[in-house]
Amino acid sequence: MSKIGRHVRAAVNPVSTAATRWWCQSGMRRLVTGHGPTAEQRRLILQMRRGAGPAPNPEQMKERAAAIDRLLGRDGHS
Repeated sequence: MSKIGRHVRAAVNPVSTAATRWWCQSGMRRLVTGHGPTAEQRRLILQMRRGAGPAPNPEQMKERAAAIDRLLGRDGHS
């Protein structure tokens, strides 16, 4: 690998990485390609990552567990 090639790659890589990061996270990608999450979907993803929303209380968790057990045909005597 030549010294010049290394210098060129060292200069281009950060710019390329920044451009790729912007493209993947921008709304422009969806506009141009029709692929990728919508703005609303991105907001939901961010909220999920941040852990937004109240945690269910213990009673809700017991009810959910009982509903799952009923769906799976468990009778609680496992």
